[in-house]
This record gives sequence, structure tokens and C-alpha cells, in this order.
Amino acid sequence: MLAAATILGSGGFVPTGRRETSSLLLRGDGSGSDVSPVVIDAGTGLRRLVTDRDRWLGDARRLDVLLSHFHIDHVCGLAYLTELTGDGLEVVIHGPGAALYDTPTAEILSRMFFSPPLMPVTLDQLGVRVAELAPGELSVGGLAVRARRQDKHPNPTLGFRIGDELVWCTDTEADPGTVDFARGARVLGHDAWAPPVAPGHTAPEEAGALARDAGVEQLVCIHVPPRADEDDLRARASTTHPRVTVATDELDLLAL
Repeated sequence: MLAAATILGSGGFVPTGRRETSSLLLRGDGSGSDVSPVVIDAGTGLRRLVTDRDRWLGDARRLDVLLSHFHIDHVCGLAYLTELTGDGLEVVIHGPGAALYDTPTAEILSRMFFSPPLMPVTLDQLGVRVAELAPGELSVGGLAVRARRQDKHPNPTLGFRIGDELVWCTDTEADPGTVDFARGARVLGHDAWAPPVAPGHTAPEEAGALARDAGVEQLVCIHVPPRADEDDLRARASTTHPRVTVATDELDLLAL
């Protein structure tokens, strides 16, 4: 059961004074070694786990990071893991390299960051484990998560559903398959990049239509453009769904 869902980074591509780039922190309820924080995507929003560690991680001994894809605004925060490891925190990165791109996730991350001369240390030296992530069901951090392949992006991505509380679909054009994936969920966080709509992304009114057709109570516009007019974005989405929130950093999704 989902106990907390907080946006660490609500923006897309370029961080601003108001928004870091994509990252979402989840916590399951209960206690015990199986319950630990889970992050979806590692944009610049991941820096909050470093700069305000006690607030967001507390005494957690494990952190799982689920990657929707490998575009830079969703993974650049992985470089910050150097500030989180080494004092007993186990970090596991779950990536869709093999499932979406026929390349092992560890190999992709090594190319991007974790090898000289880009970084002085490798993932092995940091003690970070890498696991493959594929569409389907998984249990992580005490949460039951379902991942779905999204092909309406220049490179395929994964969408995520956590029970009936939250569906998270970033970096995708409007996809009719999202309706069944999100059906009956309480909150849908969906890519809303406009105007103009960028290739591989969704207009806010299209995101609203998907939320309406899925019977979702609340739409949250995520992956917000750095120069977005928030009132305009909200107004556009509200033409097709009655309850719309434009995501901001540190937004508590379960409080909506």
C-alpha cells in the first residue's frame, strides 16, 4: 500500500528555480526490512536526497531507483549517488536497458556516467547494484508496481502504476493504451508539454482526455516545460478533465 508519494522534480529537460527535473519519491506503509524508499527517475530532483537527506530518507538503509528511460533529464541525478553511498545505504538502480533497447542497463550507465574520464568511479566501486527492469509486475520497497511499455516517444519509455492510488506516465505522446493502464486509479501523473507540443510528448488537453476516459479522479500535469505558463497549461487540461493540478516540486500527491 502506498503511504507517501512526493514529487522531487516536476520539470522537464531544464531545471529552473521553481522546478528540478523528473524525480518522484514513493514510500510504502508498514515497517520492516522490506519497506524502503523508491524513486522513479533520477533527474536533478534527486539532489534533494543529498541536500535534505534526513527529511526524505530518514534512517533508510536501502534506496531503489526505477528508470523510465535514459534521457539525460531523467538520469543526470544518478551522478549524485556518490554523495549517498558509503555509509550503509544500499542503492539499487533498476533500468529498462535490455527490455527497451537490447543493451544491458549497466552498460548504458557506464557509457553515460560511471567510467573515466566522465566519472572517477564505477558503479561497482560505489557499491551500487544494477538490475534490469521490464514491463510487467514487480515488488520493490514493499510496493507492488506494474510497468508498461510506452512506444510513443523518440525512444521507448516505461509508465508505472502503484496499486489504485497512482499512475505515472512521463515522456510519451497521448497513447490510447494509457486509458486501460490507468483505469480506476485515483491520481494520474501525465506528461503535459505545451504549447507548442514537443514530439514524443502530450498536450495538456490530451492528457486530460486520457484521465477522463480512464475514470481517474485527479490529473497532475508533470514533466512541465521550463518556460510553461502554468495558468494556460491548467486551463487547457481543464477543458477535458475537471480536476487538474500542475505539478510543483515537493507536491504531496496523496494529499490531492
